Amino acid sequence: MNKAWLLLCLTLPVQAQDLELRQNGKPMSSISLAQLKKLAPPVSLKLDKGAHNYWVVPVKPLLDRAYQSPDYGEDISFVFICKDGYRSPVKAEDLKKFPAYLAFASSDDKPFELNKKTLGPFYLVWDTEKYPQRKTEGNWPFQVTAIERIKFSQVYSRVLPPPKSSPQVQHGFAVFRKNCLSCHQINGQGGAMAIDLNSPLSVTEYIKKPYLLKIIDNPQSVRARATMPGLDVALKGRQQAISDIVAYLEAKAAQRRQKSKPTKPGK
Repeated sequence: MNKAWLLLCLTLPVQAQDLELRQNGKPMSSISLAQLKKLAPPVSLKLDKGAHNYWVVPVKPLLDRAYQSPDYGEDISFVFICKDGYRSPVKAEDLKKFPAYLAFASSDDKPFELNKKTLGPFYLVWDTEKYPQRKTEGNWPFQVTAIERIKFSQVYSRVLPPPKSSPQVQHGFAVFRKNCLSCHQINGQGGAMAIDLNSPLSVTEYIKKPYLLKIIDNPQSVRARATMPGLDVALKGRQQAISDIVAYLEAKAAQRRQKSKPTKPGK
């Protein structure tokens, strides 16, 4: 990182709309909205055919500057950390391939909120007018306060599917990583908004499979006033994805039980 820029970031007082930058679990610096605007001039981004319009700054110039042209390899992720404990790991290769932006205000005089939830200080958005697939494939964390660069296989090592897993389990993990890991944990790794699904017991061990499938599909059909959203209805191959998530959870449960078995004493 440029030393002068880092020194400026560190010496300025932290404000309500500052963004903290982290690496390997350690704070590096913070950058103010004013600094972000100087780094990349804000533009107005139209989403959902003009239903939502935001003032945004691009993410990639910030990452390039803060992390000195970081590796955008397959194992690198940037975790967008939110006020409420939501932790959204976004693949670095997605941030390199698709234009991503930090929205900081509405550009059409509407409140900076969505479904009556405040979006600030920052909201990660994608240009769905040019890349409509990002509407379902992209992560959309809001109330973002920090970004952390990580190696996914290290920080989320206990979440990875067991070695030599079936294609179904591998796909279930991929869907879980995208849609569930921001809120839920597996073996203590993941978001802090919801329960750990594998420790000390797997959810597959105390909820019968038909009901677990229903919970992922439509939580309110099983639990009244459930706040968890069902799996995105626009997801391609949604029913198979739900089954694959359960297959992944079952595989992690079996892996945990295998590791917890006492070893036989040697002769």
